[in-house]
Amino acid sequence: MESKIIIIGAGAAGIGLGITLKQLGVDDVLILEKDDIGQSFKNWSPETRFITPSFTSNGFGMPDLNAISLHTSPAYTLGKEHLSGKDYANYLSLVAGTYNLSIMTNEMVDQVVAQKDKTYQVVTRNHSFRAKYVVFAVGQFSYPYNPFDCGIHYAEVRQWRQLTSQNRVIIGGNESAFDAAINLARNGVVVDIYTKSTGLYEHSADPSVRLSAYTSEKYYSLTDQQRLNIRVHEQMVLQQLKKLTNEKYQLIFNEGNKILEVSEEPIICTGFCNGATRIQPNLFKIINNVSLLNEFDESIIAQNVFLTGPNVQHGETIFCYIYKFRQRFAIIAEEIMKRERLPINTNILTQYKHNSFYIEDCSKCEVRCDC
Repeated sequence: MESKIIIIGAGAAGIGLGITLKQLGVDDVLILEKDDIGQSFKNWSPETRFITPSFTSNGFGMPDLNAISLHTSPAYTLGKEHLSGKDYANYLSLVAGTYNLSIMTNEMVDQVVAQKDKTYQVVTRNHSFRAKYVVFAVGQFSYPYNPFDCGIHYAEVRQWRQLTSQNRVIIGGNESAFDAAINLARNGVVVDIYTKSTGLYEHSADPSVRLSAYTSEKYYSLTDQQRLNIRVHEQMVLQQLKKLTNEKYQLIFNEGNKILEVSEEPIICTGFCNGATRIQPNLFKIINNVSLLNEFDESIIAQNVFLTGPNVQHGETIFCYIYKFRQRFAIIAEEIMKRERLPINTNILTQYKHNSFYIEDCSKCEVRCDC
Protein backbone atom coordinates (compact mmCIF):
# COMPACT_ATOMS: atom_id res chain seq x y z
CA MET A 1 0.00 0.00 0.00
CA GLU A 2 1.26 3.45 -0.86
CA SER A 3 0.61 6.96 0.45
CA LYS A 4 2.50 10.16 -0.21
CA ILE A 5 2.74 10.97 3.50
CA ILE A 6 2.59 8.56 6.44
CA ILE A 7 2.19 9.89 9.96
CA ILE A 8 3.10 7.45 12.71
CA GLY A 9 0.90 8.05 15.74
CA ALA A 10 -2.72 9.14 16.18
CA GLY A 11 -2.32 11.25 19.28
CA ALA A 12 -2.40 15.02 19.61
CA ALA A 13 0.54 15.59 17.25
CA GLY A 14 -0.45 13.05 14.59
CA ILE A 15 -4.10 14.12 14.43
CA GLY A 16 -3.12 17.80 14.55
CA LEU A 17 -0.67 17.52 11.67
CA GLY A 18 -3.16 15.45 9.70
CA ILE A 19 -5.77 18.21 10.05
CA THR A 20 -3.23 20.87 9.06
CA LEU A 21 -2.34 18.99 5.86
CA LYS A 22 -6.03 18.47 5.13
CA GLN A 23 -6.84 22.16 5.58
CA LEU A 24 -4.01 23.07 3.22
CA GLY A 25 -5.40 20.72 0.58
CA VAL A 26 -3.16 17.66 0.98
CA ASP A 27 -5.28 14.49 0.98
CA ASP A 28 -2.79 11.70 0.33
CA VAL A 29 -2.03 11.20 4.01
CA LEU A 30 -2.30 8.03 6.09
CA ILE A 31 -2.02 7.95 9.88
CA LEU A 32 -0.88 4.69 11.49
CA GLU A 33 -1.64 4.06 15.16
CA LYS A 34 -0.36 1.07 17.15
CA ASP A 35 -3.45 0.94 19.37
CA ASP A 36 -6.45 3.24 19.20
CA ILE A 37 -6.80 6.99 18.63
CA GLY A 38 -5.43 8.80 21.67
CA GLN A 39 -4.41 5.54 23.36
CA SER A 40 -1.62 7.13 25.40
CA PHE A 41 -4.17 9.48 26.94
CA LYS A 42 -6.51 6.58 27.65
CA ASN A 43 -3.65 4.98 29.60
CA TRP A 44 -3.44 7.86 32.06
CA SER A 45 -4.61 7.14 35.59
CA PRO A 46 -8.13 8.53 36.17
CA GLU A 47 -6.74 10.97 38.77
CA THR A 48 -4.37 12.62 36.27
CA ARG A 49 -5.51 15.83 34.60
CA PHE A 50 -4.16 18.24 32.00
CA ILE A 51 -2.06 20.89 33.71
CA THR A 52 -2.84 23.35 30.89
CA PRO A 53 -6.42 24.68 31.15
CA SER A 54 -8.91 24.46 28.30
CA PHE A 55 -10.92 27.58 27.57
CA THR A 56 -13.06 28.52 24.57
CA SER A 57 -11.45 31.72 23.29
CA ASN A 58 -10.89 30.85 19.61
CA GLY A 59 -12.98 33.76 18.34
CA PHE A 60 -10.52 36.24 19.85
CA GLY A 61 -7.39 34.85 18.20
CA MET A 62 -6.45 32.82 21.27
CA PRO A 63 -7.28 29.17 20.62
CA ASP A 64 -7.85 26.75 23.47
CA LEU A 65 -4.38 25.80 24.79
CA ASN A 66 -5.15 22.12 24.27
CA ALA A 67 -6.72 22.41 20.82
CA ILE A 68 -4.90 20.73 17.95
CA SER A 69 -6.65 22.67 15.19
CA LEU A 70 -7.79 26.24 14.68
CA HIS A 71 -11.53 25.75 14.92
CA THR A 72 -11.87 23.20 17.72
CA SER A 73 -11.79 23.48 21.50
CA PRO A 74 -11.81 20.65 24.06
CA ALA A 75 -13.46 23.05 26.51
CA TYR A 76 -16.31 23.71 24.08
CA THR A 77 -16.64 20.06 23.08
CA LEU A 78 -16.49 18.54 26.55
CA GLY A 79 -17.40 21.43 28.87
CA LYS A 80 -14.34 20.84 31.04
CA GLU A 81 -11.29 22.92 31.94
CA HIS A 82 -8.72 20.37 33.15
CA LEU A 83 -9.38 17.25 31.12
CA SER A 84 -8.67 13.65 32.00
CA GLY A 85 -6.81 11.43 29.56
CA LYS A 86 -10.02 9.70 28.49
CA ASP A 87 -11.66 13.09 27.93
CA TYR A 88 -8.89 14.13 25.61
CA ALA A 89 -8.85 10.85 23.70
CA ASN A 90 -12.57 11.41 23.10
CA TYR A 91 -11.83 14.89 21.76
CA LEU A 92 -9.16 13.50 19.41
CA SER A 93 -11.56 10.87 18.06
CA LEU A 94 -14.24 13.49 17.47
CA VAL A 95 -11.98 15.88 15.55
CA ALA A 96 -10.43 13.03 13.53
CA GLY A 97 -13.93 12.06 12.44
CA THR A 98 -14.96 15.66 11.76
CA TYR A 99 -12.03 16.15 9.38
CA ASN A 100 -12.42 12.67 7.90
CA LEU A 101 -8.80 11.71 8.44
CA SER A 102 -7.52 8.43 7.05
CA ILE A 103 -6.40 6.43 10.09
CA MET A 104 -5.50 2.78 10.48
CA THR A 105 -5.51 1.61 14.10
CA ASN A 106 -3.85 -1.49 15.58
CA GLU A 107 -0.90 -1.01 13.23
CA MET A 108 2.27 -1.27 15.30
CA VAL A 109 5.21 0.06 13.26
CA ASP A 110 8.17 -2.29 13.55
CA GLN A 111 10.58 -0.53 11.25
CA VAL A 112 11.01 2.23 8.67
CA VAL A 113 13.48 1.38 5.91
CA ALA A 114 14.93 3.81 3.37
CA GLN A 115 14.60 2.61 -0.25
CA LYS A 116 16.85 3.29 -3.23
CA ASP A 117 14.15 5.35 -4.92
CA LYS A 118 14.19 7.79 -1.97
CA THR A 119 10.95 6.48 -0.53
CA TYR A 120 10.46 4.68 2.76
CA GLN A 121 9.01 1.27 3.50
CA VAL A 122 6.97 1.39 6.71
CA VAL A 123 6.53 -2.12 8.07
CA THR A 124 3.85 -2.88 10.67
CA ARG A 125 2.82 -6.13 12.31
CA ASN A 126 0.07 -6.50 9.69
CA HIS A 127 1.09 -4.65 6.53
CA SER A 128 3.83 -3.01 4.55
CA PHE A 129 3.43 0.58 3.34
CA ARG A 130 5.46 2.85 1.12
CA ALA A 131 5.68 6.64 1.45
CA LYS A 132 7.81 9.50 0.22
CA TYR A 133 7.45 11.37 3.53
CA VAL A 134 7.34 9.91 7.03
CA VAL A 135 6.42 11.94 10.09
CA PHE A 136 7.00 10.52 13.57
CA ALA A 137 4.28 11.70 15.96
CA VAL A 138 4.56 9.00 18.61
CA GLY A 139 4.84 11.24 21.67
CA GLN A 140 6.45 10.21 24.95
CA PHE A 141 4.00 8.62 27.39
CA SER A 142 4.23 5.18 25.79
CA TYR A 143 8.03 5.28 26.20
CA PRO A 144 8.80 5.77 29.91
CA TYR A 145 12.41 6.31 30.93
CA ASN A 146 13.53 4.14 33.82
CA PRO A 147 17.33 3.80 34.12
CA PHE A 148 17.00 1.10 36.77
CA ASP A 149 16.16 -2.62 36.74
CA CYS A 150 13.16 -2.21 39.04
CA GLY A 151 10.79 0.47 40.25
CA ILE A 152 7.28 1.42 39.11
CA HIS A 153 7.37 4.16 36.50
CA TYR A 154 4.78 6.91 36.78
CA ALA A 155 3.31 5.87 33.41
CA GLU A 156 2.71 2.33 34.70
CA VAL A 157 0.41 3.39 37.54
CA ARG A 158 -3.20 2.91 36.49
CA GLN A 159 -4.84 4.09 39.74
CA TRP A 160 -3.04 5.89 42.55
CA ARG A 161 -5.58 4.83 45.15
CA GLN A 162 -4.49 1.23 44.63
CA LEU A 163 -1.07 2.03 46.14
CA THR A 164 -2.22 1.66 49.73
CA SER A 165 1.06 1.34 51.65
CA GLN A 166 1.82 3.82 54.45
CA ASN A 167 5.11 5.01 52.96
CA ARG A 168 6.38 5.49 49.41
CA VAL A 169 9.59 6.76 47.86
CA ILE A 170 9.48 8.80 44.66
CA ILE A 171 12.51 9.42 42.46
CA GLY A 172 12.29 12.71 40.55
CA GLY A 173 11.17 16.22 41.42
CA ASN A 174 9.04 17.76 38.69
CA GLU A 175 5.48 17.48 37.32
CA SER A 176 4.98 13.73 37.40
CA ALA A 177 6.75 13.38 40.77
CA PHE A 178 4.53 15.95 42.45
CA ASP A 179 1.39 14.67 40.75
CA ALA A 180 2.21 11.22 42.16
CA ALA A 181 3.04 12.63 45.59
CA ILE A 182 -0.15 14.70 45.79
CA ASN A 183 -2.37 11.77 44.81
CA LEU A 184 -0.66 9.53 47.34
CA ALA A 185 -0.78 12.12 50.13
CA ARG A 186 -4.51 12.58 49.57
CA ASN A 187 -4.84 8.85 50.31
CA GLY A 188 -2.92 9.15 53.57
CA VAL A 189 0.46 7.93 52.29
CA VAL A 190 3.69 9.47 53.61
CA VAL A 191 5.87 10.30 50.61
CA ASP A 192 9.62 10.93 50.39
CA ILE A 193 10.71 12.64 47.16
CA TYR A 194 14.40 12.23 46.33
CA THR A 195 15.64 14.51 43.57
CA LYS A 196 18.64 16.50 42.43
CA SER A 197 16.41 19.56 42.13
CA THR A 198 12.72 20.41 42.00
CA GLY A 199 10.59 22.73 39.92
CA LEU A 200 8.47 23.59 42.98
CA TYR A 201 10.68 26.50 43.99
CA GLU A 202 11.94 27.54 40.54
CA HIS A 203 11.40 31.19 39.56
CA SER A 204 11.55 30.61 35.80
CA ALA A 205 8.50 31.71 33.79
CA ASP A 206 8.99 28.75 31.47
CA PRO A 207 6.45 26.04 32.36
CA SER A 208 8.91 23.47 31.04
CA VAL A 209 11.17 24.37 33.99
CA ARG A 210 8.90 25.58 36.75
CA LEU A 211 6.16 23.45 38.32
CA SER A 212 2.86 24.31 36.64
CA ALA A 213 0.42 26.59 38.43
CA TYR A 214 -2.14 23.79 38.41
CA THR A 215 0.19 21.34 40.18
CA SER A 216 1.39 24.02 42.62
CA GLU A 217 -2.22 24.89 43.42
CA LYS A 218 -3.03 21.23 44.11
CA TYR A 219 0.04 20.97 46.35
CA TYR A 220 -0.82 24.05 48.43
CA SER A 221 -4.49 23.01 48.56
CA LEU A 222 -3.59 19.91 50.55
CA THR A 223 -4.32 19.93 54.25
CA ASP A 224 -1.42 20.89 56.50
CA GLN A 225 -0.92 17.26 57.47
CA GLN A 226 -1.07 16.01 53.88
CA ARG A 227 1.53 18.57 52.86
CA LEU A 228 3.73 17.58 55.79
CA ASN A 229 3.47 14.00 54.55
CA ILE A 230 5.32 15.02 51.37
CA ARG A 231 8.99 15.29 52.31
CA VAL A 232 11.32 16.65 49.63
CA HIS A 233 15.02 15.71 49.74
CA GLU A 234 17.05 17.76 47.26
CA GLN A 235 20.63 17.29 46.04
CA MET A 236 20.00 13.54 46.01
CA VAL A 237 21.17 11.66 42.91
CA LEU A 238 20.19 7.98 42.77
CA GLN A 239 23.03 5.82 41.47
CA GLN A 240 21.65 2.35 42.09
CA LEU A 241 18.29 0.76 42.77
CA LYS A 242 18.04 -2.97 43.33
CA LYS A 243 15.68 -5.49 44.83
CA LEU A 244 17.17 -7.40 47.78
CA THR A 245 16.54 -11.04 48.66
CA ASN A 246 14.47 -10.03 51.70
CA GLU A 247 11.88 -8.40 49.41
CA LYS A 248 13.18 -4.95 50.21
CA TYR A 249 14.61 -2.35 47.84
CA GLN A 250 18.00 -0.72 48.28
CA LEU A 251 18.66 2.80 47.01
CA ILE A 252 22.20 4.17 46.84
CA PHE A 253 22.52 7.96 46.51
CA ASN A 254 25.38 10.39 45.94
CA GLU A 255 28.17 7.90 45.25
CA GLY A 256 27.25 5.77 48.24
CA ASN A 257 27.03 8.61 50.78
CA LYS A 258 23.44 7.67 51.54
CA ILE A 259 21.97 4.16 51.43
CA LEU A 260 18.28 3.59 51.99
CA GLU A 261 16.22 0.40 52.29
CA VAL A 262 12.46 0.46 51.77
CA SER A 263 9.75 -2.19 51.78
CA GLU A 264 7.68 -0.83 48.88
CA GLU A 265 8.87 -0.58 45.29
CA PRO A 266 9.91 3.03 44.57
CA ILE A 267 7.99 5.11 42.04
CA ILE A 268 10.16 6.35 39.19
CA CYS A 269 9.34 9.82 37.85
CA THR A 270 12.38 10.37 35.65
CA GLY A 271 10.56 11.35 32.48
CA PHE A 272 10.14 9.74 29.11
CA CYS A 273 12.15 8.70 26.07
CA ASN A 274 11.98 9.97 22.53
CA GLY A 275 9.54 7.50 21.00
CA ALA A 276 10.77 8.04 17.44
CA THR A 277 14.25 6.88 18.35
CA ARG A 278 12.82 3.75 19.97
CA ILE A 279 11.15 2.76 16.70
CA GLN A 280 13.95 3.64 14.29
CA PRO A 281 17.02 5.24 15.95
CA ASN A 282 19.13 5.18 12.78
CA LEU A 283 16.88 7.80 11.16
CA PHE A 284 17.86 10.49 13.65
CA LYS A 285 21.09 11.84 15.07
CA ILE A 286 20.59 11.95 18.82
CA ILE A 287 22.52 13.83 21.47
CA ASN A 288 21.38 13.61 25.12
CA ASN A 289 18.04 12.08 24.07
CA VAL A 290 17.38 15.04 21.73
CA SER A 291 16.86 14.43 18.01
CA LEU A 292 18.79 16.97 15.97
CA LEU A 293 16.45 18.61 13.47
CA ASN A 294 16.70 21.24 10.76
CA GLU A 295 14.50 24.34 10.53
CA PHE A 296 11.61 22.24 9.18
CA ASP A 297 11.73 19.68 12.04
CA GLU A 298 13.28 17.21 9.63
CA SER A 299 15.97 14.73 10.60
CA ILE A 300 19.43 16.01 9.71
CA ILE A 301 20.47 12.54 8.49
CA ALA A 302 17.32 11.23 6.77
CA GLN A 303 15.66 13.34 4.10
CA ASN A 304 11.86 13.62 4.22
CA VAL A 305 11.70 12.15 7.72
CA PHE A 306 10.12 14.61 10.16
CA LEU A 307 9.41 14.75 13.88
CA THR A 308 6.43 16.45 15.50
CA GLY A 309 5.15 16.58 19.04
CA PRO A 310 6.71 16.98 22.49
CA ASN A 311 10.11 15.62 21.44
CA VAL A 312 10.82 18.60 19.18
CA GLN A 313 13.57 20.83 20.51
CA HIS A 314 15.48 23.74 18.98
CA GLY A 315 18.30 25.14 21.08
CA GLU A 316 16.91 25.88 24.52
CA THR A 317 13.31 25.83 23.32
CA ILE A 318 11.43 22.62 24.14
CA PHE A 319 8.08 22.12 22.39
CA CYS A 320 6.76 19.83 25.12
CA TYR A 321 3.22 21.17 25.49
CA ILE A 322 0.41 21.03 22.94
CA TYR A 323 0.17 24.81 22.65
CA LYS A 324 3.89 24.79 21.81
CA PHE A 325 4.29 21.91 19.37
CA ARG A 326 1.12 22.70 17.41
CA GLN A 327 2.94 25.83 16.21
CA ARG A 328 5.17 23.59 14.12
CA PHE A 329 2.48 21.60 12.24
CA ALA A 330 2.18 24.16 9.46
CA ILE A 331 5.97 24.44 9.14
CA ILE A 332 6.18 20.75 8.20
CA ALA A 333 3.09 20.86 5.99
CA GLU A 334 4.27 23.96 4.13
CA GLU A 335 7.72 22.49 3.47
CA ILE A 336 6.30 19.21 2.13
CA MET A 337 3.98 21.15 -0.19
CA LYS A 338 6.90 23.24 -1.48
CA ARG A 339 8.91 20.10 -2.25
CA GLU A 340 5.91 18.65 -4.08
CA ARG A 341 5.32 21.96 -5.88
CA LEU A 342 1.74 22.09 -4.63
CA PRO A 343 -0.16 25.40 -4.48
CA ILE A 344 -0.22 26.77 -0.94
CA ASN A 345 -3.27 28.61 0.33
CA THR A 346 -1.68 31.69 1.88
CA ASN A 347 -4.98 32.67 3.49
CA ILE A 348 -4.94 29.47 5.54
CA LEU A 349 -1.32 30.07 6.57
CA THR A 350 -2.20 33.63 7.58
CA GLN A 351 -4.96 32.26 9.81
CA TYR A 352 -2.46 29.92 11.40
CA LYS A 353 -0.05 32.78 12.05
CA HIS A 354 -2.71 35.09 13.48
CA ASN A 355 -3.89 32.36 15.85
CA SER A 356 -0.46 31.41 17.22
CA PHE A 357 -0.41 28.15 15.29
CA TYR A 358 2.73 29.01 13.34
CA ILE A 359 6.18 29.81 14.66
CA GLU A 360 8.98 29.93 12.14
CA ASP A 361 11.92 31.40 14.04
CA CYS A 362 12.50 29.35 17.18
CA SER A 363 15.36 31.64 18.28
CA LYS A 364 12.73 34.26 19.19
CA CYS A 365 11.05 31.99 21.72
CA GLU A 366 11.74 33.81 24.95
CA VAL A 367 9.92 33.34 28.23
CA ARG A 368 9.84 36.26 30.66
CA CYS A 369 7.32 37.80 33.02
CA ASP A 370 7.80 41.10 34.82
CA CYS A 371 5.65 39.97 37.73
